[in-house]
Amino acid sequence: MVCKYRVILSIDGGGLLGIIPLKILDYLHSSLSECNNNLDVTSWVDVFSSTSTSSIFTGALMLKDQNEFSKYKPSDLLHFYERKGNQMFNKNIGIDAGNSTFPLSFVLEHFFGGVKMGSFKNHFLFVCYNKTHQETCTISNSSDRYRDLSLSKVMRACSATENVFPPLILDKNELIDAKFCYQNPALMAYDYARMFYQDEPIILVSIGTGGFKPENLSLNQKQSIEVDNQLAEIAKFNRKLIYFRYQPELDNEFLSDSLSVNQLEKLTRVTDDYIKSKKEKFADLINFISLKMA
Repeated sequence: MVCKYRVILSIDGGGLLGIIPLKILDYLHSSLSECNNNLDVTSWVDVFSSTSTSSIFTGALMLKDQNEFSKYKPSDLLHFYERKGNQMFNKNIGIDAGNSTFPLSFVLEHFFGGVKMGSFKNHFLFVCYNKTHQETCTISNSSDRYRDLSLSKVMRACSATENVFPPLILDKNELIDAKFCYQNPALMAYDYARMFYQDEPIILVSIGTGGFKPENLSLNQKQSIEVDNQLAEIAKFNRKLIYFRYQPELDNEFLSDSLSVNQLEKLTRVTDDYIKSKKEKFADLINFISLKMA
């Protein structure tokens, strides 16, 4: 019997700290592959949601190859982040720095410029910020205006900051990274999914990019905690919502926008330790997904 669970995958923004959700997704992918080698993230996720630079690998995970399997595995994107992350998120390193060419913009256009948002079968909700009107902006498959927009431009809109690349101009609006005010899109993703799945049980998988001590929290990090608390409260009283939040705690050294090789290695170890400490919680999620795909 196939359980009619609908799965939302929501990933926080966080720059190079995106290594955390990629490590977690790689673990989930490996564990699910042991049960069924044909399972990949595009097969068990119904709604993808993300913000900031995490939209880059979230968008990439949505892509399918000619055989309808995921074009990129979490491990592929993880290796890219680990090897090229510092270079890609800095306009002064790498490709034609003397002419202020933004490396990440070049890479995104090369790999994703030919992919139109209307080609995706999964639902999606990407969150950016409309600088022109000073309000949060969402890009989703519910609006036909985005069907012909390229995936590379959506990635740019969600990641546009001073050190990565300039704002994306769309319909005379400047779209930029929402990270300074909005980090966790899980509640927006949940409300969006209910537009399509009003009467079906929903599994919401929300993956963070690291928590910090209360005295060091920025506005967007406080927003992330608030969203987590709201969803946990909703799940207490709504039997149709099964909520999983994965968020390892980090030291202050990871607050920097750029990370050294040693810091990246330490971040990997911290995430590995977190996964080991939450084995039962991951096992519950894996069981639910296995039931959905049985």
